[in-house]
Amino acid sequence: MSQKTRYLATYGASYFFIYGALAAVVPFYPLLLQNKGFAPSQIGYIMGAYDLISISGLLVLGFFYDRIKAPKTTIAAIILISATLIFSLTITSSQGAVVLLTITLGFFIKSPGSLVDAHFGQALPDQTDSYGKTRLGGSLGFMLMALLVQVTGAISGSRPLTLFAGYGLSMIFTLTSLVLLPKIEKSTLTKPSKAAAKSNLLLSIRSFPPLYWIGLIVAFLNSMALAGHYTFFSLLLKNKFNLVNISGFWAIGPLFEIPMFFFSALLLKKVKLRYLWSLSMLAGFTRMQFYAHSTSLLPLYVIQITHSLSFGVNHLCMITLINRKTPASERGLAMSIFGAAGLGLSLFTGGLLGGFILSFGDFPLLFQIFSFFPLAALAVNFLFLRND
Repeated sequence: MSQKTRYLATYGASYFFIYGALAAVVPFYPLLLQNKGFAPSQIGYIMGAYDLISISGLLVLGFFYDRIKAPKTTIAAIILISATLIFSLTITSSQGAVVLLTITLGFFIKSPGSLVDAHFGQALPDQTDSYGKTRLGGSLGFMLMALLVQVTGAISGSRPLTLFAGYGLSMIFTLTSLVLLPKIEKSTLTKPSKAAAKSNLLLSIRSFPPLYWIGLIVAFLNSMALAGHYTFFSLLLKNKFNLVNISGFWAIGPLFEIPMFFFSALLLKKVKLRYLWSLSMLAGFTRMQFYAHSTSLLPLYVIQITHSLSFGVNHLCMITLINRKTPASERGLAMSIFGAAGLGLSLFTGGLLGGFILSFGDFPLLFQIFSFFPLAALAVNFLFLRND
């Protein structure tokens, strides 16, 4: 095995354990908040604030990551801070403290995966074509952790310390894999002056074509349905179907992401971007309608198959548009804006909207309303992305 092959395997292992750790927290976090005494409508507001602060966390921690010039140490420190916050959340009974800790956790917990992405690009710039297959380790980690929890029942929102145990054990392996990642050449870490950076930032944003901003609107609207899933689906299972062990639902989506990402290059050659993206929007609409109208669990299991379309294809299409339409020198910024606005902002908006709906309505109404955002994205797509 060559040195670069070993490095790729190490990155794959890092993604595996990082996203496995998230699988121990993300599905159960709304249930943990309910166990702490919060109503579903309040949880929507709290998770909205959590997602809002995560946007600034990704940007601020990314900024410091570039300037501290100790990449692996920075990622390890963020992991340890996140674990400490999760442990503190599990043992506190004060609702005020829970809210504050949740918002603070949002600032840190999403960054390790993003910063490993950055490390990969900096350490192995000649291996970017291998990124997709390496990143599959994350989907596998999330899926297998979710399946393990489903089979064993080891993690539950009603037993908060189990979330910390699942996250902590996975991140121990992550910290080990970080040590084995390659070093980054010092020249790669050299940064321009503050004045030059500010000037370059403004010029970079102005260089983005109008099609980029249209794509960002499409991605944002399409991701609103994902906000319904990530924030409120576990609450639907608990409050409507009295189901506590919900990991099986969360394992199905990553399973079907794997072939989609693996064959993504071939898929993009065969299908025009606007048609592929339209499939994602229709999948998002259908998924929310199933959530709204299902009276048993079987349809909810079946519809998880569409996760690779509603999330995976939406993500793939926006990344492809960025790579095709933005200048190569500005793609890092383009990706960051997409992560902050196209994903983070949609989850924040969805959390607040969902909390407002649940304050006077019910889950069927919430998911019916969320189903219309992908349809709005579909309209924008066909009006403005005609040649793609």
